[in-house]
Parts: sequence; structure tokens; C-alpha cells
Amino acid sequence: PCRMQSPVVEQLDEEMGDQVSFGKIDVDQNTKVASQFGIMSIPTLLIKKDGQVVDTLIGYHPKEQIQAKLKQYL
Repeated sequence: PCRMQSPVVEQLDEEMGDQVSFGKIDVDQNTKVASQFGIMSIPTLLIKKDGQVVDTLIGYHPKEQIQAKLKQYL
């Protein structure tokens, strides 16, 4: 699922990068961050607003679904 999700997130970054910031971490290399946010499955997409996690998407999600979710918080 991560290999399928990555190109979707990259497309969204190209399309929405002026409104939303995207970042990726390798949870195997950053276990403290994964633990801090309670990431148990990958891919996990955390949506943060004003420094707080406001939503979480676990597993693969199509571009349109992620885009709609992000627009809720703009």
C-alpha cells in the first residue's frame, strides 16, 4: 500500500503544495516519531492543523478522497 500511496501524495503535493505542506518519514528509521503519533500501520497519513493532528487516514486512499479530506481543513 505504501508504494501505491506515495505517487498519490506526490500528485497532491504538486497540485496543493501552495495550500498544504506534505512530509514523509520512514517509521523504521524514526521509531520515536511513529510511537509519538501512535502509528501502528503503514501507510498512515496524519492531517495536522495549527500544530495539532486533526485527522488520520490509515491504509491506501485514492487521491480524490485525500483531497476532499484536506479541503475540509483549509
